Amino acid sequence: MPLHPLIVHFPIALLILAAVIEIVNVVMKKESLNKFGTLLIILGVISGFATLATGDGAEHFAENKWGDAVEGKIGPHETFADISMFIFSALAIIKILFRHNIFKWNFLQSKALRGGFATVLIVLLSISGAASIAVTGHLGGKIVYENNSNTSVTHTNDSHQDSDEN
Repeated sequence: MPLHPLIVHFPIALLILAAVIEIVNVVMKKESLNKFGTLLIILGVISGFATLATGDGAEHFAENKWGDAVEGKIGPHETFADISMFIFSALAIIKILFRHNIFKWNFLQSKALRGGFATVLIVLLSISGAASIAVTGHLGGKIVYENNSNTSVTHTNDSHQDSDEN
């Protein structure tokens, strides 16, 4: 069993929650939400890169288990995963530069740059990042659940069975 399916849910949860917090914080403007959102983004990006690193092992496992059935599904999943990590990495950098006073560079201190421009960029990246993560997860789920013949479910009507037994 590859490591990928065991760790993939960490970046999904962390980054989607971070995106929601970033969007909520546009209205609430709380420093505690700002710091918590940044922490979630950083942890999500770190766990996301760990998840990307385990993707090749999962790809080989899927190809060995299901063969050609997964051929056209892994590429889009991988592409959206890369896009998601690029978006959230950019979001982490923007948050660190414009929302936390770590660097005291004069060009970063402009009120217009730190205020409106950064806010719009953070919201756009949060929304597009969450959408990209959702698509990535959906495509990953399709790889597993549409190809795994061991997951077939039969539906029965319990009340009908009870009447047959009587």
